[in-house]
Amino acid sequence: MSDFFHMGAVLPSSRYLGQAGAAYLAQKQGRVDVLEVGSGTGSFTREIVPLLDVGDRLDMVEINTDLIAYLRRRFETEPAFQLKPGVTANFINSDVRGLAGRFTYDYIVFSLPLTNFPPEMVQSILSLMIERLKPGGVFSYVKYAFISRFKYLFGGAATQSAMRQNQETIGSFADLYQIEQRLVWLNVPPAWTFYWQKPDVN
Repeated sequence: MSDFFHMGAVLPSSRYLGQAGAAYLAQKQGRVDVLEVGSGTGSFTREIVPLLDVGDRLDMVEINTDLIAYLRRRFETEPAFQLKPGVTANFINSDVRGLAGRFTYDYIVFSLPLTNFPPEMVQSILSLMIERLKPGGVFSYVKYAFISRFKYLFGGAATQSAMRQNQETIGSFADLYQIEQRLVWLNVPPAWTFYWQKPDVN
């Protein structure tokens, strides 16, 4: 509650929401490169790890130093976070906007609280995510149901203006790339998972 800019939820995401975030990754064929943005305590990571096979790469980006350290310990100590032989995992303690010029990815699983960010940051992050996605790749992100409406109703004029701008920005990307959305009720609070796909050049 003291750091809502970095922490978009009060409770860890449920395994059902994590499974929804990784749903398209679960259908993968062949080796893949995966980016998880906002790994936090590993709620989504736990669902990603079992889906990875030899040759796959997982880059986990988390800006909070304490959280990335906690996640590292989970990989060292918990069976659910044990990687199969031949899987590469990288812990990146950084702002996601520092990814420019790095790898491109087949799947991006994104759980940053976009609605908490200034509009210009939302634009730059989503542009970067599409840029980092390979042709045919899938980007998934979550948005908590009902919370935004309450925030809008009880926020001031500046908050409402920023939320309108963010929704317009997200909507413009969704118009170009969205292929599906799912509502996950078994989470506190319930959450939408949205899926965008970058057009394949072939």
